[in-house]
Amino acid sequence: MKIKIEVKGVEETIAKLSTLNAKARKAVEQQIAESALNIQMGAKKRCPVRTGALRNSITVDFYGKMSAQIGPHMLYDKYVEFGTRKMAAQPYLFPAFEEERPKLEEGIIKAIKEASE
Repeated sequence: MKIKIEVKGVEETIAKLSTLNAKARKAVEQQIAESALNIQMGAKKRCPVRTGALRNSITVDFYGKMSAQIGPHMLYDKYVEFGTRKMAAQPYLFPAFEEERPKLEEGIIKAIKEASE
């Protein structure tokens, strides 16, 4: 299961980022990669462990230089994250994203400002 978070205006933002100078673009790409790895690490720390299989299946896949997908590769992962009628949710992926999101946003803004100076 991959949790897909859609943010309105992403395509327009990526198009605008693509018009940045090479220095700014590189800084933004580095921030995205760093944040993706931080989300992976945060999800692994929060992931409940019974056998370790779920935690070990959390990976980062990069698509281009400004896009990453983070998530586990187990059939039962969504049940752990969201719960079932018989089992309480044990969120690990979404909280990791929420913790990193402000850092990602600030990092992108900082990278653009520094590269534009």
